[in-house]
Amino acid sequence: MPRSRFLSGAVMAATTSLLASACTTGPAGGPSSGGDGSGGTVKIGVTSDVTSFDPAKGAGATDYLITALLYQPLIGQDDGGTFVPGLADTWTSTPTRTTLTLKKGLTCSDGSALTASQVVASLKRYRATSAGALLTFGAANAGERTTITGDDAAGTVTVATAAPWGEVLAGLSGTAAGIICGTGLDAGAPALARGAVKGAASGPYEMATARRGASYELRLREGFEAFPRFASTPAGKPADRLRIQISKNESTLANQLQTGALDLAPITGTDATRFTDNDAFTVMSAPFIRNYIGFNQRPGRPGADPKVRKAVAQAVSADAYNNVFGGAGQKLTSYVDEKAACVSTDGSLLTGTDTAAAKQVLKGVPIKLEGSNAVAGGAGNSYIAEALRATGAEVKLTNADNATWATDVTANQGDWDATVFPLISGALARGGTYFLGPEPAKGGLNYGAVNNAAYAKSYVAATSTTDRHAKCAAWQKAQKALLEANDVIPLATVDVHYVARKSVSLATPGGALALSALRITG
Repeated sequence: MPRSRFLSGAVMAATTSLLASACTTGPAGGPSSGGDGSGGTVKIGVTSDVTSFDPAKGAGATDYLITALLYQPLIGQDDGGTFVPGLADTWTSTPTRTTLTLKKGLTCSDGSALTASQVVASLKRYRATSAGALLTFGAANAGERTTITGDDAAGTVTVATAAPWGEVLAGLSGTAAGIICGTGLDAGAPALARGAVKGAASGPYEMATARRGASYELRLREGFEAFPRFASTPAGKPADRLRIQISKNESTLANQLQTGALDLAPITGTDATRFTDNDAFTVMSAPFIRNYIGFNQRPGRPGADPKVRKAVAQAVSADAYNNVFGGAGQKLTSYVDEKAACVSTDGSLLTGTDTAAAKQVLKGVPIKLEGSNAVAGGAGNSYIAEALRATGAEVKLTNADNATWATDVTANQGDWDATVFPLISGALARGGTYFLGPEPAKGGLNYGAVNNAAYAKSYVAATSTTDRHAKCAAWQKAQKALLEANDVIPLATVDVHYVARKSVSLATPGGALALSALRITG
């Protein structure tokens, strides 16, 4: 799958899956109990079906939601980029060598031992089949330039890279790097994609029943003790069962929450306000999409002129953009949100709104603005267009469907000058790949043909070290270079609101819902 299409699928599937709802059966008032100290059943709603149960091939939020429970990564990543134990208990990492020590007594879902050799086999498959492996091991370490070895007696797994790369731990914490047990590896990709392989799971849950397009029920593995140790994991008991159902829309979802047919659902729209003053529920908000303006900087395009990019920044207001979505998002000071490790929070690097100054540059300038209509019908794109028109710019707005936008902009096959980019990833390294390296036609992700030498130098420095202080120092320089050149104009997030019954407690490490940390507290 081409990387531009991977982005398209991730944005579209994540968007639709978070417009969730469900119709389930069960008593009103909280999770159903199984007795005998049971954690009970938690009923969760989504609207998009799973596209693949293969963790290396996940392309949307529903995929990630379920595969993260079935196939646990070696480590987790908490707020601020802090790494926490998962299947691995301890680790050491240098720019060229990372060694992880597995927890004692790990098992697969058929009860067999999960060995270092099986972990190695799973990671080698991930390296060969997942688009995310490029950032886990580094482009310079593709193929056999990354070696993965294991020691069953010591219970250790070692990743060695030929070229320095400081993002290995971050990559290994991702859902796509979840560990598949031997039976799953032996069954092959088609069987994994269908989710039909018994004994393949390494995570806290295993599949109990699956009805494609309708519902999935996951069963807690008896005796599982290798839960990720997120700092925000609440007290209480893991759910014995998680019932995930596919249904219609957010209004239906809200109705089902209120009637007790659901215990948990994510809402992106105004239906979330139905629960803000309801004592029976808690609402946790987290960034869903991080929006910024990016430019086509190829010769002859308006965005190739630094004065035009600055004037565009002066024409728009992040506050006004946020208000388009009800003011519920977070204003950005970089291309990622405030929970990202090493994010710049220096507001002085941002170009302030100055409509009068923008008019002097933009009057009569033709600008072809294209954005995705996947969120709120493209209302944010429409605001940007009107703000630019107010300065005298001659704006042609295209509110495209998400697949068309991805083809036109991220693959650079369309006629565009500026875009409102909906970034899903909250990590500097992942999001930053769109501003350096080859263009899409040459196999890269640099959709706007950005050529910022200072940024590229600092990006390399940041991703080539494992020293936290040095990494953050380099990231500050990288972001400063982008922001001062107005290669990126930060806007605001569109947030997702996780609505849960009071008896269900959640954790959102790094801004993402972690169902492995869900606990029943009442």
